[in-house]
Amino acid sequence: MANRKINQQNQSLTELWRAKDMLSDSLVVAVFVVFLTFLRPFGMHQIDMLYAGTFWTVICFTGYAVYSPTMHFFSKWLMTVLPEPLNNSPVRLVISTLVASIIMGFLAPFIIESFFDAFENYWQSLPLSFLASLFIGGIIAGVSSIKTLMMQQHQQLKESAEELALESKKVDTIQNQAVDELINELPIAKRGKLICLQMDDHYLNVKTDKGEHLLLMRFKDALAKLEHYDGFQTHRSWWVAKYAVVDTKKDGRKLILVLQNGTEVPVSQTYLANVKAVLNL
Repeated sequence: MANRKINQQNQSLTELWRAKDMLSDSLVVAVFVVFLTFLRPFGMHQIDMLYAGTFWTVICFTGYAVYSPTMHFFSKWLMTVLPEPLNNSPVRLVISTLVASIIMGFLAPFIIESFFDAFENYWQSLPLSFLASLFIGGIIAGVSSIKTLMMQQHQQLKESAEELALESKKVDTIQNQAVDELINELPIAKRGKLICLQMDDHYLNVKTDKGEHLLLMRFKDALAKLEHYDGFQTHRSWWVAKYAVVDTKKDGRKLILVLQNGTEVPVSQTYLANVKAVLNL
């Protein structure tokens, strides 16, 4: 049942994407219709603009109905038959556009005849019809391809952003799991947001925003748990969470970090360069 529901959802998303794609293609065709209506090429300067607009609407949207499926299926077929050096998107686009233009070239004279009653000889009109179809269809196909490419790039960027967000979420989960293992060793009353660790002989003093507690744990074992957590070592016996540092001060030549709970943490010479880099000092 779950798989069936997922398949239905995927099918609905695919249908929605196709509907959006057709809508955007129709918008491209409509813009081109307006352009041709005002330009009135092929000796149409004497024709009323409204009549010319109706003609270009019919011929362009008929062209879209011919070009879109022809180029889609013919391009897929070319992927299976073209040799490798030629089997790329630009070559398939050119060839499929030519095929669609030939088909449209056979249909265009009938549309022209219905509007202008200029059907003297069908076969003699085909060369000009092919050229006009190739010109108009080629522009529409080119614009549509650029639009499709931009939409694909937008989708890829969206997917990349989603993947980065997912990876960031995974990192946060790893960090939270690591610190939770340590915090869960504390009494319930002291479990809070980790501020710092201090080695005290064989014990580890764990300080949170709810207090502090001594654990019988080696310092290096605690550091291993916090490997992916956003913090750093400042001294051979100190580790602090980066967010907890609210100020710094000097004690002679020594750097001291002031934490949000008022704890002052020394920075030894060994870790000084790294601490300055992390805190942008």
